[in-house]
Amino acid sequence: MFEKERFARLSPLPFLSKSFFLFSLVLFSEAASSQDPAALLARADRVKEAWPEVVLSLRVTTTKPGAPPFTGMFSVEAKGRDKSRIRFLNPSDVGKSVVQVGDDVWLLLPNTRNPIRVPKSHRLEGGFSAADMSRTRFAEDYDAIVERTDVLNGRSCVVLRLTAKPGKRPSYPVVRVWIDEPEGLYRKAVFLVFSGKTARETVFDEYRPYHGVLSLAKMTIVDALRPGTTVVEYLDYEKKSLPDSTFEVKGAP
Repeated sequence: MFEKERFARLSPLPFLSKSFFLFSLVLFSEAASSQDPAALLARADRVKEAWPEVVLSLRVTTTKPGAPPFTGMFSVEAKGRDKSRIRFLNPSDVGKSVVQVGDDVWLLLPNTRNPIRVPKSHRLEGGFSAADMSRTRFAEDYDAIVERTDVLNGRSCVVLRLTAKPGKRPSYPVVRVWIDEPEGLYRKAVFLVFSGKTARETVFDEYRPYHGVLSLAKMTIVDALRPGTTVVEYLDYEKKSLPDSTFEVKGAP
């Protein structure tokens, strides 16, 4: 018995296991630091680029402290990276829509003659905003550096710090993104305002094929400025040719 205890105390296995883990972590960190951050972004952006013209069906559920969950249904027609029309489908919102063309965003209300100009940050439901449908390509709008490595939900990720390129005007000047390096997919993004404070955090919970094309299926948004959690479920993607007239704003000044 005493021999077994003595062997256990002298056994190098626990030390070796810990050393192997640290050695593996160092190797992963060195491999990540040698990666081209622009290439990492371009690879992760491929999911957004797979649908140049698309009609999306969304279910958005918002949960706030002390209130029951609220669910909104939306149809989104998107063309390229800068045109979208978001239609509200709940019975109480019939006829309401938001149109975005470039940096201009308009809110159209039923029985209202003139559209209302709103910012990209205009909230559609909970933390879900018009900016979420702008389909920003991080690789085009931001310069990136490898900040560190991290393990997120058991996945080995490279963490990049993004800053807006000169002449670009994305919704947030600084973003920190977690990219699942083996699969080349975004897993998390933290959006910061000019002061450096976190404005919101988005977790890309699930990807799956729609009509044979790998696409985002679910994301969770936590707004740092307002309490509550917003879950966006992508119910379907439909490839469709959309005329530019879809994104016209009648009567806009």
